[in-house]
Amino acid sequence: TRYHAYTLWIFTESDFMTTMVPISLFAIVAAPLTSIRNVPHLVFWLWLHLLGFNTSNQTASLEDKTNKPDRPLPAGRISLEAAMILRWLLMPICWALSLAYSKQTMFASMALSAFTAMYNELGGSGSHFAVRYMLNGLGFAAFEAGTTLVAKNDRTYLDSAGWLAIFLSGSIFATTIYAQDFRDVIGDALIDRDTIPLRFGRPSRLALLIGLIAWSIGLPYIWNLDVYSAAAFTALGLYAGGRFVKHRTIEEDRKSYFYYNVWVSVAHILPGYWRCFRV
Repeated sequence: TRYHAYTLWIFTESDFMTTMVPISLFAIVAAPLTSIRNVPHLVFWLWLHLLGFNTSNQTASLEDKTNKPDRPLPAGRISLEAAMILRWLLMPICWALSLAYSKQTMFASMALSAFTAMYNELGGSGSHFAVRYMLNGLGFAAFEAGTTLVAKNDRTYLDSAGWLAIFLSGSIFATTIYAQDFRDVIGDALIDRDTIPLRFGRPSRLALLIGLIAWSIGLPYIWNLDVYSAAAFTALGLYAGGRFVKHRTIEEDRKSYFYYNVWVSVAHILPGYWRCFRV
């Protein structure tokens, strides 16, 4: 029904800009996409796996009562018991869907399932911040490997440029994803989660700015951008990171996180520039 469909949607709605947009764009350029008919496949594969991760995440933590009260569980749209059943049913469903594409796609799905369980049910999200961010990077890499395989006509392999793009993307997320934690400091503090913003305070904002600038300089070099595109991308990273340093209210951090995601999305299409203009 429409009610249940909307409930499934709002499990994933808040991650549209953080996951659906950048990873979909990434898969299109990293594959690279050779048939427009593959786009609905890659988008649905990604969304279903995001739903699997989010049902796991939202049943394993109580932080949504403070940080995101409009999500299905705190809003009372679904019971915890039903959400947990959905969480564990989605795992074999995702594997079966992935196997329909290729064994390699299924392996990516299974890897994502493992990282999801380590992050949520096994407590990785609440352990040392280094473990948490490493699992974030590995999880995003698994998302990207599967989505990129589905974007291809031959879904059994990725070339070296595709694997390099996945490695770089996972590294970007592992080292900068704590940008999202500035907006969630109240809820994270209530559950005593170890995050870089809570542990290091204001210096972590400067560290994020430095990280975005470093990636904004390094990625154009790796993907051989022209000087004007490289300058524009670096300026975007400077602006996104600079906002976190200049504006420090939670409301401004939400806005800054939006620009961070714009920067991430652009970073994810840089391999496409290389494929189009440098190969």
